[in-house]
Amino acid sequence: MHRSRSLFLFALVAALLVGCNADPASNSSDSAPPTEPSTEAPTYPTAIQIDGEASDWNEVPVRHTDPTGDGDALDFERLWVAHDSERLYLRVEVGSAINLQEDNDLTLHLDTDYDANTGTDVQGMGADLSWTFGERSGRVYANGGRPEIEHEAIGLATLPTVTSSVFEIALDRDATPATAPLFRADSLRIAFTGGGDQNPNDGGLSYAFSDTDLPNWPTPELERTTDTGVRVLSYNAERDGFFEDSRATSYTQILNAVQPDIIGFNELYENNAEATRERVESLYGTPESGQWYVDKKGIDLIMLSKYPILATHAITGYQNYTSGAYLLDTEDDLGTPLLVILAHLPCCNYDDATPSRDVRRQLGVDSIIAFLREAKEGEAAIDVPENTPVLITGDMNFVGDAQQPNTLKTGTIVNTGEFGESTAPDWDGTDLLDVNPRQTGTSLHSTWMGRGSSYPPSRLDYAYVSDSVLDVAHAYTLYTPGLPDSLRQAHGLDADATTTASDHLPLVLDLVQR
Repeated sequence: MHRSRSLFLFALVAALLVGCNADPASNSSDSAPPTEPSTEAPTYPTAIQIDGEASDWNEVPVRHTDPTGDGDALDFERLWVAHDSERLYLRVEVGSAINLQEDNDLTLHLDTDYDANTGTDVQGMGADLSWTFGERSGRVYANGGRPEIEHEAIGLATLPTVTSSVFEIALDRDATPATAPLFRADSLRIAFTGGGDQNPNDGGLSYAFSDTDLPNWPTPELERTTDTGVRVLSYNAERDGFFEDSRATSYTQILNAVQPDIIGFNELYENNAEATRERVESLYGTPESGQWYVDKKGIDLIMLSKYPILATHAITGYQNYTSGAYLLDTEDDLGTPLLVILAHLPCCNYDDATPSRDVRRQLGVDSIIAFLREAKEGEAAIDVPENTPVLITGDMNFVGDAQQPNTLKTGTIVNTGEFGESTAPDWDGTDLLDVNPRQTGTSLHSTWMGRGSSYPPSRLDYAYVSDSVLDVAHAYTLYTPGLPDSLRQAHGLDADATTTASDHLPLVLDLVQR
């Protein structure tokens, strides 16, 4: 697009003024959109991570503050907008805690060609995309039609997956739903509706994409960053997919790239511990210690360790949803034993069973914290020496009440009548560290990619550590499509290795003694 020198200087001055204002558009809804991209629209090229946390938004000014008290089920508050070369990022406050993926009518509207005369009229702007989060579907204006689309068509990712009043949203700037580009201009306009409220109350909020000063993510590092410590791989193998011949090459590539000392598998239902040991040896090999020590707990949890397993215990949560506690002899590499608790909590919210799946997950996390309390008091079923580092990991399926991840972090037990009093889970009386590693090569922290599902990518796999006695030297979620070609080739990884192997991604942790 051609611009005069004076127009360029005006845009530059406007951008600098906006950058100096902590809230450049607070309590403003902007006027009706013009049919050409506006040079006055704010732009914030920023390295945002979709991780469910707020710290990386600190340098992004609030784009709009909506009046409070004018909503019903929802009452919009503040909205932030940013972008990088790959994604548009939104952070929105909705006024009350909801499950974004279910049971709400929160809808995002985008005028992606910056033309009020195209799309569907929403508050005076022409919406080319309308996505309703609780219905997990949307529609785009394309080629004169209004076809329905799913999350994959727009590269949608959101966090947190649990209930919250604040959500991060990302969309793929290169998305082409219904064979037409989603973003068709240098600028766009944004609006939210739902719960009897609108944000903004009139029109839409302008935003401009800038191709200058875009942040670059550092090249992922797959190798260990320290000569000491242990490497843990936590992995949901998608219903015994680890044993399917069609996935063998992908699993071989992943294991050889990661080179774990400890492997915690979820969803190995049909195969026992010995069969899993043989499969790992055939795909990956035997560790330098001479053998894999292996044990199965519950219906699907299998622990493999190059370190001797000193003791195990089955932690009963709800019925057959059992977590496994493993005390490993990591003295040579960590300086102490390591207590690993491997868990796989009930999935989803898709039935009306009693108790609800939310209640079942809470029983599971309560039982883990109760075991840690007993271990700290010297009353657990296995003897855990004082200040033994603790790792809790696995597919937690946190898709409901935010109390469940909060319990594992803080030790707050809900079902005290069954599991006793709450306890600070770390040895020094503090919270555990929620590691929350980022995907390799992307800005997302999703660990389940929503393949073939109406649910968008979600964070289901977790790792908590007792950081009073344990440091996380390095951590990542391996996502091979996000890796540069040169890095994949150096590690013998196909681009689709992780997406072929499982619907979950591998979590990799390098743990060292503090």
